[in-house]
Amino acid sequence: MSEPDNGRPLLDYGVISEPFPLYATTGTDDPATALHIVVSNGGGDTVYCREIVFSLPEGDLAQSLVREDAGDGQAPDWDVVRLQPGTQTVVPSGDYASFQATPKGDAKKTGVRVDAEGLVITLENLKISARPGTARIEIREVATTNTDKWPDSPRFTRLAMTKFPAPKIPVQAISDFTADNLEVEAGGSVRLTWNGPSTLDYTVSYGGESQPVGKNHEHSTTIDRDTTFQLSYVTGGTTHCLTTTVTVKNPKLTGLEVDGDATVTGATGVQGLTVGGNLTAEQALKVGGSATVSGPTDLQELTVNKDLGSKSRLSVSGALTADSTLTVGGLLKANSDITVSWGGTTKFTTDGANGIRTPDISVDGKSIVFRGDASRLIYTGKHGDGKLQNINYIGDSIYMADNGAAQFYFE
Repeated sequence: MSEPDNGRPLLDYGVISEPFPLYATTGTDDPATALHIVVSNGGGDTVYCREIVFSLPEGDLAQSLVREDAGDGQAPDWDVVRLQPGTQTVVPSGDYASFQATPKGDAKKTGVRVDAEGLVITLENLKISARPGTARIEIREVATTNTDKWPDSPRFTRLAMTKFPAPKIPVQAISDFTADNLEVEAGGSVRLTWNGPSTLDYTVSYGGESQPVGKNHEHSTTIDRDTTFQLSYVTGGTTHCLTTTVTVKNPKLTGLEVDGDATVTGATGVQGLTVGGNLTAEQALKVGGSATVSGPTDLQELTVNKDLGSKSRLSVSGALTADSTLTVGGLLKANSDITVSWGGTTKFTTDGANGIRTPDISVDGKSIVFRGDASRLIYTGKHGDGKLQNINYIGDSIYMADNGAAQFYFE
């Protein structure tokens, strides 16, 4: 529309964007933009103002400033509102987002003085259009130097505002990739956060898997063992990465193979264990699969759910539990009782006995000592007369005195 020749505004106007410089949008996730418009009186006369209207061209062209009619306004001691279509205030025709600023409490429209202090009017939550170019903000001012004589129509001017092409995001713009806890228990939760633009797509990788998280700036998961997390993103056509590591106090491992000595200071669970040297566990060690140790082993507590093989000395000061085969190539030493059971039946035990207590016993050697409640002794030796030869009785016990030609069992 053509503007009436009513002269330029009596006040001076300047504008700056936040963020600055102003870039054309790159997508729907760009942060909202604010325009700070500085209004001041640069002349020598006192100026009274009762209304200022700012119109921002709307659309997707190079000369468009915003891509939609949206936003809010505010200023100290002034009311700033976005005008709806059909308003009585003079606004340009076409597609514009218009904002009206009026002094608070000026119902009679007598205007307020704009002198040494001036004012700053902020238009915020604006959505900038996508094409680089220069847009012109239209300003319509109702002001006078004489409150007895107000102009018939607003004074008019334009402010040029340039939208620059969006720059490539520098690598340094993404930072502070960290976890809320750098040490957790096995199965504990970890929350990862980082700083960076909302226009990038991020991926968090760990444990051999990648987790796309889109434009979010956090990711949560649980871990069972020490884990290094990698944050990756693409900027400038190149993939960049940041890493952070979280340790687990009592890790659960799917397999552990150590060529030398292994020392476990905390409670640890593994699915398979192979140690080429010595194994020392100061707390509980649980093995879900097979365990093989080539050197001396010193354990506080060991639980093996499958096979346990020791090629050297195995010394256990605490509980040793094997749900399957226990194979010892060297010495099996226990500082407490030993009980062997199968199918819920005790085969032999030292618990509560000076020696070994067992419901059944078969002896292939030359001597036997028995304390029990068997009713008779059966002789299976070479003497045909059925007499028990070379048998000595001491109390309730018997032993053989010859060189082992005979064999006995109890019934």
